[in-house]
Amino acid sequence: MKFIKGVNLGGWFVLERWMSQSLFEGLKTNDETGFVTQHPNPKEALEKHWETFIQSSDFKYIKSLGIHSVRIPIPWWLRGEEPYISPLKYIKHALDLASQYDLMVMLDLHTAPGSQNGFDNGGIEGVIEWHKDNKNIEKTVDVLSYISKELLNHPSVFSIEVLNEPHFLTDLSIIQKFYLDAYKAIRKNSDKQIVFHDAFRPMDHTWTEFFTKNNLENVGFDLHLYHCFEERLKNSSPKEHIDEILNVRLPMIEKLNKMVPVYVGEWSLGIHYPTLNKPADFNQETFEKELAQTQLLAYSKGTGYYFWNYKIEHHMEKHNWDFRSLVKKGILKP
Repeated sequence: MKFIKGVNLGGWFVLERWMSQSLFEGLKTNDETGFVTQHPNPKEALEKHWETFIQSSDFKYIKSLGIHSVRIPIPWWLRGEEPYISPLKYIKHALDLASQYDLMVMLDLHTAPGSQNGFDNGGIEGVIEWHKDNKNIEKTVDVLSYISKELLNHPSVFSIEVLNEPHFLTDLSIIQKFYLDAYKAIRKNSDKQIVFHDAFRPMDHTWTEFFTKNNLENVGFDLHLYHCFEERLKNSSPKEHIDEILNVRLPMIEKLNKMVPVYVGEWSLGIHYPTLNKPADFNQETFEKELAQTQLLAYSKGTGYYFWNYKIEHHMEKHNWDFRSLVKKGILKP
């Protein structure tokens, strides 16, 4: 497989307030669970959002930049489950648009029953119950089985990520057992690539056994590499950010990619600027260009990357996360 250059279509079928501020106006929530329970007419609002947030012209533009693939986050309630509204029809339309513009799709199960991480992107903020009840895990496997029958046979889809960002404190033995159960369920219906997130522990020794002893075929490993969440990086200097990419991430990706195809499924130019240890001659745009190109260099040592995110509604406030804005400014040259 050739190296895959990609971008995430986040905020489309799984809501996050920070990416779609106007949609949440008047609501006291950051996630989709709060949205559907607080909004006076969530079905109408969501259908309008699904129809307009990403359109045919966006797929055409993405293709024109030489991008090969889009990663599409989808929710566990895609079949429809109270109080949620099913986006299945619109997800299928997205796959048709990807085919029209010859873009490969990595589907990404971004939420799970009970929430796997407690983040807004997990569907319900502040709740991490997924791993505490085996019924939640069984239901997730059932959803993946359904997806494998309903969506994986679409010609645009080349892979399915079985769960986005399980929490870094959840026992890896629970996560890896779920991954094996999900693999078996999907393989009954599809031979397309199955991708596993690293649960923010890419170098944990158990991954070697997981990928080498379980007779897994056509699988991938997803790493999410950011610069703005770890306390260590929040308080570091621009040089230390660059050193992290070249001296830690690049060799890590090279090592892991020899064992299993590695994707950097999410990355951005997001920096916690209030605490950045800036030198006297600091120029933000120059630093952003260096940060972008250094990450592109490092992540090219794997199998593919997906920038987070293609679109942010108020991109001037969060432009380091907005692919379109960064490309337009010449900061990001994918």
